[in-house]
Amino acid sequence: MPNETEVAEWKITEVKELEKFIDDKKVVGIVDIESLPSKQLQEIRKKLRGKADIKISKSILIKLAIENLKRADLKKLEEYMEGPTGIIVSDEDPFLLYKFLKKNRSKALAKAGMIAPADIVVPAGDTDMPAGPVLSELKVAKIDVKLYKGKIVIASDSHVAKKGEVITQQLAGALAKLGITPVEIGLKITAILEKGIIYKPDVLDVDEEKFMQDLVRAYHNALNLAVNAGYPNKDSIKIMIQKAYRNAKNLAVNADILTKETIGSILAKASSQASALAGVLKTKGFSEV
Repeated sequence: MPNETEVAEWKITEVKELEKFIDDKKVVGIVDIESLPSKQLQEIRKKLRGKADIKISKSILIKLAIENLKRADLKKLEEYMEGPTGIIVSDEDPFLLYKFLKKNRSKALAKAGMIAPADIVVPAGDTDMPAGPVLSELKVAKIDVKLYKGKIVIASDSHVAKKGEVITQQLAGALAKLGITPVEIGLKITAILEKGIIYKPDVLDVDEEKFMQDLVRAYHNALNLAVNAGYPNKDSIKIMIQKAYRNAKNLAVNADILTKETIGSILAKASSQASALAGVLKTKGFSEV
């Protein structure tokens, strides 16, 4: 067993390594590694090579390193250190880094004691499981099951756990038997610091499709406003000129001002008016001339 002096020296060395690891980095983040198997962590490290580096340590030692660096911005990260924690550093944009880590998550079976990451619903449908003790196990897990032609059938969608609830041993076993993988395994960012600003997952998790739709809608709204307000810019000027041309032409046609642009419309208008007049005269009993 190491003596107290050896343990203290180990801690001092670890804190110094953390200081060197964190200091002068553009992006520093806190990652939650709870329930992340060592194998998956090593795979993520390989995928992040050239993008980011990860260091796993005790929260108390990370906090000591931050205190020693005397950077007020880094202290903002301390409140996000709960449970098994790691530090991620990078020069990547925080949103791109979050997107990369999210993309590299994988589905996994639930284990007893885990917190449900979202509502868990077992969908209605057939199974390949024959009648037997498993029927009772599924019922204990609050799954609506019945027998049909000797096979177990899930009779209706069964809401077996709400987000934030603890997954029981019975439920974990039932989900495993059904091959349902409600848990995502991966490196989960708790918070990222860049230029003194903390970004949390609810901000980092951008729905790109919705964002682009909102951006296009905003562009069209702004363009319509500029055109209607008579504010010229490189996008609105062409539409404004076309609008002015149409208004000027309509005014000239209605005022019977002859130009090479209006002559056709004026003649068409005169022809239409003549036809209308002829129709009226005919209904009044006047013969055609």
